[in-house]
Amino acid sequence: MRVTADGGRVRPQDLLSVTVHRPGGEAEVLEVTGEVDLLSVQVLDDALAEALARGPALLVIDLTGVSFLASVGMTVLLKAHRQAGDATRLRVVAPARGTVGRALELTGLTDALGVTGTRADALAD
Repeated sequence: MRVTADGGRVRPQDLLSVTVHRPGGEAEVLEVTGEVDLLSVQVLDDALAEALARGPALLVIDLTGVSFLASVGMTVLLKAHRQAGDATRLRVVAPARGTVGRALELTGLTDALGVTGTRADALAD
C-alpha cells in the first residue's frame, strides 16, 4: 500500500486516469495519464474492457501522458490486443523518444501493438 506524505492512502485513480475521446467516425481514443504499475493497472484494464465492449472499429490507446509503464501494464495492453481480435483494430501511441516508447521497443512490442508516435498517425492508419 502506498501512502501520501501526510499518511493518507493513495488510490489507483490518484496515479492513473483514462479519458475517452470520440474524434468521429468509428474510432475511439483512450488518453492515459500517469503511472501504470501494480497499484494502478486495474484502472487501465477496466477502461480497455469497457472500450472493447463498445466495439469501435479502431481503438487508440494514447500513452503519451504516461510517465511509467510496468510490465503488468504491457501485459494488459497485450490482453486487450488479443481481445480486440479482428473486430477492433488497436493502435498504441507512444513517442519513440519517451520512456514508454523505449520500453515497448526494448521488449519487442512495438509491432505487436501497432505502436505509432502520434495520435494523428494512429487515427490515420
